[in-house]
Amino acid sequence: MLDYRGAPRNRLIRFVAGRLVLAVITALFVAVVMFLAVRTLPGDPAMNLLGTNSTPQQRVDLNRAMGLDRPLSMQFVIWLGHVLSGNLGYSFSQGRSVREVIVPALDNTLVLGLSASVLAIVIGVVMGNLATSSRRPVRRITDWFEAIFLSAPQYAVALVLMIGFAVVLPVFPAGGLSSRGAVGFTDELWHLILPSVALALAPGAQMARSLKTSISSLQSSDLLPALRGRGLSPLRLTVHVHHNALPPMITVLGIQVGGMLGGALFIESIFSIPGLGNLVVQSVNLRDYQLVQAVALVIALIFIAVLLTSDLLNVVLDPRIRVSKL
Repeated sequence: MLDYRGAPRNRLIRFVAGRLVLAVITALFVAVVMFLAVRTLPGDPAMNLLGTNSTPQQRVDLNRAMGLDRPLSMQFVIWLGHVLSGNLGYSFSQGRSVREVIVPALDNTLVLGLSASVLAIVIGVVMGNLATSSRRPVRRITDWFEAIFLSAPQYAVALVLMIGFAVVLPVFPAGGLSSRGAVGFTDELWHLILPSVALALAPGAQMARSLKTSISSLQSSDLLPALRGRGLSPLRLTVHVHHNALPPMITVLGIQVGGMLGGALFIESIFSIPGLGNLVVQSVNLRDYQLVQAVALVIALIFIAVLLTSDLLNVVLDPRIRVSKL
C-alpha cells in the first residue's frame, strides 16, 4: 500500500524551499540594483572624504585603496564575494570596519521598528473593530482618522508631534534614545514614544482597513449566523472572526515593514536617533560606497526576511492557503 501520510509534509518542505530560493534570488537582484544605484551617485568619493584641500595624487591613492580603479563588474564580484564571506568592507569615512559601524545602528533601528510594529498592530486592531461598529458615528469618525493617518506623510507627522509634545508641551524628549546621565528601560521607552507613533500611524491605519474588510466580509456571509445558531458565545464569535482576519493582517504588516524602514530614514533624522536611517543619510553625503551598500543591503534583507516570515505564517495559520498553495 502507498503511504500518503508524508505527502502534506513533503509539500510543505517544497513550498518552504521554493520560498527560500525566491528570497535568495530577490536578495541577489536587490544587491545588483543597489550596487549600480550607489555607483550613480554624483561626486567624487575621494574628494568628499579627503576634502577640497587634498591633492590629486591623494585622491587617486584613496580611490585605489577603495578599489574604485577597477572595472565595475570586477568591483561587484569582489564586493559580493566579501559579503558572502561575512566581510562587509571598510568604512573610510568612519575609520573602522562596516560591521562595527552597522551593528549599533541596527540595534537602534530594530528597537524602533519593533516598538512601532507593536503599536501599529494595536492601532490596526482597535480601529478595525471600531470601523465595523454598529454605531454609525463611531464608524464615520474612525474612517476620518483612518484617512488622515494614511494620507499624512510620516515626516510631517513626526514634525507635528515633536513641535506639539516636545516643544510647545514639553511632555516627551525631543530626540535621541536616552537622557544625559539616565540609563534604563523606562527612559529609553519614553524617548521611543514619539518616533514610534509617527512611524506606526500609517501602517496601523492600513492594517485597520484590512481588518475592517475581513470583518465586513464575514458579517455579510452566512458563516456568522450559522455559528450563532450553534450557540457560540459572543466572545468565541469574536475570536473566530479575528482568527479569519489574521492572515490578511499579517500580509499587510509584512508589506508595511518596508514602508516603516523607508520612513525610518526621516524619523531617525528628525529625532536624532543613531539608527540605519540616520547612517544612510550620513554615508550618502560622504559618498562612502562600502557603508551605503552595506546599510542598503541590510535593510533589503530585513524586508525580504519579514515578507518570507509572513508568507510562511499565513500557510501555517490558514488551512485555505495550505490547500491552495501546497
